[in-house]
Amino acid sequence: MPSYPYLDKIQFPEDLRKINEEDLPKVCHDLREYIIDTLSDVGGHFASNLGVVELTVALHYVFQTPTDKIIWDVGHQTYPHKILTGRKKELPTVRKWQGLSGFPKREESAYDLYNTGHAGTSISQALGEACARDLLGKDYKVAAVIGDASIATGMALEAMNHGGHVKPNMLVILNDNYMSISKNVGSISNYLNRIISSQIYNRGKTAFYGFLKWIPLIGPALQALAHNMETSFKHFMMRPGGLFEDLGFTYFGPIDGHDVNRVVQMLQNLSKIQGPILLHVLTQKGKGYKPAEADPIKYHGVTPFNKESGKMASSDSNKIGLSKIVGKTLTDLTEKDKRIAVITPAMIEGSGLREYQEAYPAHTFDVGIAEQHSVAFAGAMTSGGAIPYMCIYSTFLTRAMDQLVEDVSLMNLPVRFVIDRAGIVGPDGETHQGLSDLGYLAGLPNMDIIVPSSAQDIIDSLHFMKDYTEHPIAIRFPKDSGDLRELKFDSPLSITKAKGRLVSEGEDLLILSVGFMLPIATTVGDILKQKGISVSVVDLFWLRPYDTDLVHGQIQKNKRFVILDESYIHAGASGFLLNEIPSDLLGKFLKTFALPPEPIHHGERNQILDHYRLTASQIAEELILSLKK
Repeated sequence: MPSYPYLDKIQFPEDLRKINEEDLPKVCHDLREYIIDTLSDVGGHFASNLGVVELTVALHYVFQTPTDKIIWDVGHQTYPHKILTGRKKELPTVRKWQGLSGFPKREESAYDLYNTGHAGTSISQALGEACARDLLGKDYKVAAVIGDASIATGMALEAMNHGGHVKPNMLVILNDNYMSISKNVGSISNYLNRIISSQIYNRGKTAFYGFLKWIPLIGPALQALAHNMETSFKHFMMRPGGLFEDLGFTYFGPIDGHDVNRVVQMLQNLSKIQGPILLHVLTQKGKGYKPAEADPIKYHGVTPFNKESGKMASSDSNKIGLSKIVGKTLTDLTEKDKRIAVITPAMIEGSGLREYQEAYPAHTFDVGIAEQHSVAFAGAMTSGGAIPYMCIYSTFLTRAMDQLVEDVSLMNLPVRFVIDRAGIVGPDGETHQGLSDLGYLAGLPNMDIIVPSSAQDIIDSLHFMKDYTEHPIAIRFPKDSGDLRELKFDSPLSITKAKGRLVSEGEDLLILSVGFMLPIATTVGDILKQKGISVSVVDLFWLRPYDTDLVHGQIQKNKRFVILDESYIHAGASGFLLNEIPSDLLGKFLKTFALPPEPIHHGERNQILDHYRLTASQIAEELILSLKK
């Protein structure tokens, strides 16, 4: 059994604060080894967590948590935080059904302030905490930890602009893991930051400026000159904080985020300074595990792996993820039509676009974590004559609702939306479950919607969408895979607008299946057939507009009908369908099988479906009872 002598002394942060400061590197060593040992067995977010070990230890060592508030942006880097706040023994359950969340979760611990999962929110939340504290006359510290990608989001900059105006005491820690630790993280930089972050220096600077101001006649001019000299000195020393200081934050850094004692010293000094502060910390994703240091993208999220070699369990070579199918199909399309552009908000890897980007860098537009911008940008590209495919996760598209309405839908601009992670996403949990997109897409003017039920459907739909210019059009699909042996990349099947598919035909019950619920729908039909119930199954494929002849004809033919939809029940396809189906047929409607309007927690898809009684056997059982009445 591995030994963690220092980590074993820590159950909560108060235990950490009893350890001598000179022993903190040993705590960090144990913490990092525990993460490597545990995640090599169970998988999870990996490289990002190794990168914040020292920063996390320093924060909980200096801050009196949970009274003092630490807010983590995105939150996939909070495994060290969870371990130090009473959840060490539960880490092997991370991202598993009824286990620890892979993100901060209020229901888990008082140390987790917000249920996060999307980028750019932490500074707004920290500012809100700080202003509420001051309004109520309370006394505690507030810090936001945000990455170098997230701080470029519009929301983060809006929050900094506001924070620099109202000027509460708060700390923003910029966890910069993009750059390697450069030469300015050395003795001179450390010396300057020790001076500038000290209370004596800041009090002296305030007093000195005050003295200059009151010198008759030339005082204000001298004060301005001194301020300009200080600013020039900072710029001369290449301290890259001008933007943040212009926003009203006092900037310190960059410092080595893997020198835990240095970070502790810095946090202690900064806690004595008034006003909003930004501390720039340089870290390395994958720190302390060589394979992850060498390839942090590969080791961002891991399946179980061999600790010695870093090799992860090999997947079925015949399987290909739906996201990669998108990337390959778009590569094939762009080879023949150079008007195509592919847009993504910082999800090149997740959306399966790495090979596309390598083949067509000039056609690839990774706009960063800027969903609003990406959608408006895509709309304008159509106006300029390009053919934009907007590749985005379902829950990220909700961040661009205003642009989806105002800058695409209302103007009927034919953007091709490729919506990944639609439906149950599993281990990422409630912030990533794509269960709302059909509800708002179906409510927009001009928006057409395809709901493929197979990997081949995705290939066929992407080909169809290229020349479709009547309306903006969306295709949505879950996190799943297809069988390479069955896919026809070179000979896609033709698609007819608003044509569904009759999978089986009966007379007792019609099942309207939405997207990848089709395998469940057909299995339900098989079970009911064994019970003497004759079932029709319709694969809608086109949701808007849907195949009215097929759907209405099958409703007329059958005694009852149900809808199967992997969405929230009030934000899925059924609301749209039930308002479109003629009123004289609605009396045959029995039920929609969908997810309830509550947070859907993390776990494997089959576990979540089982919990909400949405497996084929459970649906069939309920239908048998209902149809007997």
